[in-house]
This record gives sequence, C-alpha cells and structure tokens, in this order.
Amino acid sequence: MIRCRLAAAVVALLLLSPMANAQTNQASKSAPPLTGALKKLENFPTPERRIGFVSPLAINDTVPYMFYGAFPERVMMVTQTLSLTGYDIESARKAMNELDQALAGITKRGAEMIVVGGSVLSFAYDRPNLLQRLATASDKLGVPVTTDMEATVAIMQRAGVRKVAVAHRLNGLDNKALSDYLTAAGFTLAGIVGPASPPGSVAQGETAMFTELGLVAGRNYPDADAILFLGGSTVNYPYLAAIQRETGKPVFNNAMGMLDYMQNWLDANPKRR
Repeated sequence: MIRCRLAAAVVALLLLSPMANAQTNQASKSAPPLTGALKKLENFPTPERRIGFVSPLAINDTVPYMFYGAFPERVMMVTQTLSLTGYDIESARKAMNELDQALAGITKRGAEMIVVGGSVLSFAYDRPNLLQRLATASDKLGVPVTTDMEATVAIMQRAGVRKVAVAHRLNGLDNKALSDYLTAAGFTLAGIVGPASPPGSVAQGETAMFTELGLVAGRNYPDADAILFLGGSTVNYPYLAAIQRETGKPVFNNAMGMLDYMQNWLDANPKRR
C-alpha cells in the first residue's frame, strides 16, 4: 500500500512539473528588472585594453584607484605583487627574485605592456643591469616591460631637466644607489632631503610632512631644475602641487610618471581592429 502511494505521488509530480515550470518562468518574466549594482553590471563593457602593473607591496590601494580615475573605461589594470619588505638594497634584491614569475603571470592574463612599480626596485642593481633585465623580459614575453622610475626618467628628460633635488620618505633607501641611478640616466643630483622630517618640524599628517620635505629640498638646492619626490602614494598628491607652487620648480613623482607613460603608450599603440 505504501509503495502504491509513493508511486502515485511520483506520477502526480511528473504531471505537475511542466505546470510548475511554466508558473516559475511566468513569475521570472514579470519580476522587476535588476536594480542597484547588479543593474549596472548587467551591460558592463568588457575591457578592450589591458595594462600590466607589478606592485612592490601586497597592499596596494591607491595606484589602481588613480589608474581607474585617470584612464577611460574599458582599460583594465592587470596586477601582481612582489614581497618587498623594506626600502634597502637587500630587500629590493630579494623582491626582484620574484619578478620573472610576476611578469609571466601578468602576460598570461593578456597585458599588452607592463610597468614595474616601486622606485627602490630600480636601484637594486646598477641601471645598465636593470635595462638589460627589462629588455630580456620584453623579448621573452613579447610585451614591453619598464619600471616606474624609467617612466619618470623619460618625462623628466622631455621636460629638459638636467639637475634634480630629491625628497622622499623611504626609510632605508640607499642614497648612493639612488645617486648612481640618476647619474647613469643623465642627471646631476643636487642633493637629497629625507626620510626624516627636518629639525624643528611641526608638520602633522602625511600631506603636511611630504610638503615640508619638498619645500626644504627646494630651499636647500635652489640651483636644481626640478624636484623628484619618491614614494608617498597618496590618492591625489596634493603635496606635489603645493611644493611646485611654493618653490616655482616642476615636481615629479614616480607614480605620476608611470601613469603618464601608460597613457602615452596607449595613444601610440592603438588597439588593432
């Protein structure tokens, strides 16, 4: 008797299932359209271009934020990180050991060109060594590979800068390696200010401290053509404008140089149809 009842129930379900499905489909058709975030994603455009970025640190919020604010839609930043633990030469060289793997991972995800971030990584070895490594990676992967510092060198050269003063907040940065790099790139180093705040400083907060360091660099080295501020990846770089306004000198930063380089590269290499 129990088996007969179960069989009858199964038959009834099979007979009713088309009706149930029809009711479900009808309900979904009459349901309101997607709203909020889901509605925005419904017809979200797929990326047309992909730009690669190697972040020196696992936590990297501001560079992607600035990237998506600066670039038109449908350009995606493809990222991978290194394990940089400090700004000294030894830490930079350890992080560089992970570079080939990071570059390969980004290339596999469709990046058309790659920029390696982190100014101290460019100082890990001498500049000819760095350029050779970048060239080798480019040849192997089939995409251009550069660094944010090389991008900054390019923008300073275009601006006619010859003598530069440096300000930074990078504890442990090797001043000789920095000096050698800039000299090899064709610049004269006027001097370096940082990473500590100047004696007697009362500046409070990141922006105020960065601004003060840049102003001191301008005062201490008045014969410099420009000021290069390393590090300090804040979102809108208000201190750069403040330093430039007060010193009357152009101010460069490696993240801003990188964004400029990316834009120029995209403009010079339009998407193939």
